[in-house]
Amino acid sequence: MSLRRHLGKLLRDAEEDDRLGGVSPSGTAAYTTEVPWPSLWKFAQFAYVAEQYGYRYAGLDPDLRESGTPFFVFRRLPDAAERAARTKKLFPDALGHGRLPGMRAWPAPVLTLPEARGQVKLLHARISVDYYGAVARQRIRPWLIGLPAVFLLFLVVNGELHAAGLRVAGVMVAALLLTVTASRIFMRRRRAARQELLRRAGIRWPP
Repeated sequence: MSLRRHLGKLLRDAEEDDRLGGVSPSGTAAYTTEVPWPSLWKFAQFAYVAEQYGYRYAGLDPDLRESGTPFFVFRRLPDAAERAARTKKLFPDALGHGRLPGMRAWPAPVLTLPEARGQVKLLHARISVDYYGAVARQRIRPWLIGLPAVFLLFLVVNGELHAAGLRVAGVMVAALLLTVTASRIFMRRRRAARQELLRRAGIRWPP
């Protein structure tokens, strides 16, 4: 899904909330989504654009922490209607092929303008801290039990339950577990680096 299509979904949900009277004056309405792209930077760009329409990135959805997939929440701001009206006036074709707020004029790829890059960078840091933290909380024990069991079953089914087959399976299991462990170490380091960036900017995150 492109950034424009995802933005369109957010705005349609917002209009539906308004139509049904589901938005409180305190701005407690929210939009929840998982990361729809493999790039957290693109998700940060989406978060920047969404805020111009009145929806601010607020971190992981506390109601879906145990879902197994990180879900992120955007809280509707009290002045969301005014923000959306102003942004729609300045960028009337944003959902088509026009320029998005804070982004360059061409439709693809979506590139950030210099004046918005600092804010997008800080949003990217927040999202990274939340995403890597959520992934790190996922249990590794099922991998430790499941991988050897799968390989053992494979050997039994294929009649390869002998010393050579067990050695090959052991090497493959060790390689996969090493990959999982290395990825977790990488994510912890990336998360620490993003937290340091936020700390230098005077931002305490998670709030």
